[in-house]
Amino acid sequence: MRNRNRFLRVTFRRSRLIAAALSVVLPLSLSLGACGSSATSSTSPTSSASAINVVPVTGTVAGHGYGYWLQHEWQMVFSSPAPWNTCDTLTSNGQRVGSITFPTTPGTYHTTCSEPAGRPLYVWEPSAECSTFTGDHLTFGTADQQLRLCAPKEFKGTPMSATLDGKPVNLSKLVAATGAFPVQAATGSAFGFPAGSGRSAAYGAGLLLTRLAKGTHVIHSVFGCSPLGCSSTQDWDITLTVHVH
Repeated sequence: MRNRNRFLRVTFRRSRLIAAALSVVLPLSLSLGACGSSATSSTSPTSSASAINVVPVTGTVAGHGYGYWLQHEWQMVFSSPAPWNTCDTLTSNGQRVGSITFPTTPGTYHTTCSEPAGRPLYVWEPSAECSTFTGDHLTFGTADQQLRLCAPKEFKGTPMSATLDGKPVNLSKLVAATGAFPVQAATGSAFGFPAGSGRSAAYGAGLLLTRLAKGTHVIHSVFGCSPLGCSSTQDWDITLTVHVH
């Protein structure tokens, strides 16, 4: 049941890439306008990665840092029956932010979303969570502090790599932790927990992007399971094409 694969979640449908060397920081305010998914091959980018700002791990979008957006995405996964919208739009402090989320099951995915120019975007990358639900906290306890210790332990050793418009992004520089937060498991959610309330803490990577220039941008992410995260030998290989208009 550990095949939630610790949401080594990326903004691109997954398979394993080998680590990228350069460090890039993308700020992202997480907002997606009209969007849809498509099983077509990646489109060549018409705008360079330099036209997009990768928010540093210490930066914020709509007044919130990486930990806030990571928490929001995990709360959505718990509370929303699968499948959920890959392309979504959130509002924080009066600002619209695009949000891109992927399946918890490993595989190769090709997704296309559409965003207005200038809107911030948050893309899920690999991450792990530990919760108070039975079997979801390794050997740790269920107190808030124990959950916060459990999540990075479960994430440790996760293989991951990503590129933005063909240029490597150092995801290891974009890893954040959340505090303990409330979750509400829904019937039919991805994890299969019985419906009910609990608490969780998360740890992992993400992409916050700002200054999205008009054109087509491609994010490719590959990641696998951490040694403690899940038992799958398959990777996530995700190609995300974002049309900015």
